[in-house]
Amino acid sequence: MVLLLVVLTHLTFGAEPAIPPAILKLLPAAGDETGFTSLFGRDARDGWAQCGPGHFVLSNGVATGVGGMGLWWYTNRMFTNFVLRGEWVQEQDIADSGVFLRFPNPGNDPWVAVRQGHEMEIGDPNPKDPTWRTGSIYPFQASVAANARPCGEWNHYQIVCHGHGYFVSINGRYVTAWTDPKARTLHGYIGLQNYNDGKTVWHRNLRIKELP
Repeated sequence: MVLLLVVLTHLTFGAEPAIPPAILKLLPAAGDETGFTSLFGRDARDGWAQCGPGHFVLSNGVATGVGGMGLWWYTNRMFTNFVLRGEWVQEQDIADSGVFLRFPNPGNDPWVAVRQGHEMEIGDPNPKDPTWRTGSIYPFQASVAANARPCGEWNHYQIVCHGHGYFVSINGRYVTAWTDPKARTLHGYIGLQNYNDGKTVWHRNLRIKELP
């Protein structure tokens, strides 16, 4: 019985992801906001642009995706190695969104971010496909657990991009550690996904700190 419990626990949650010590020593401590820069401006057009259908509304520091599937992306500059922190809340169960990382200028095609960048998934905590789970690097690496709070409560994430490594923490727990075997991208833009599923995801407090 004990052995069976251990096996089932491993299958459900997986091994705890680990960050290489060389990268870990570069990261700020939890709660340390030194060197972080806020990415949200005064409104949805201040440093940002919509690509594809739908749009985002930015009010009182909270960004809300409407319609889609589209991409709202930070146009001011591209990033290489960094720590990205932000918060989100799902108004309804399994409302879908995502954080896109290191993609090239998408022009008018939001799928550029999917095909040429990487996405940290926000959505279902217990999906049919594990790579759809919140905290996953979709569709390549499933998170070991969503570690998300109940619907209607704010969650916080930290995404570390260093070299070809991607490390995701949800509510203080690292749930994903992945190195891209295809070495697809090292440098690019950051964006948020709006998804036309009739459900709402809100984002706030998006900020970034560059790493050496």
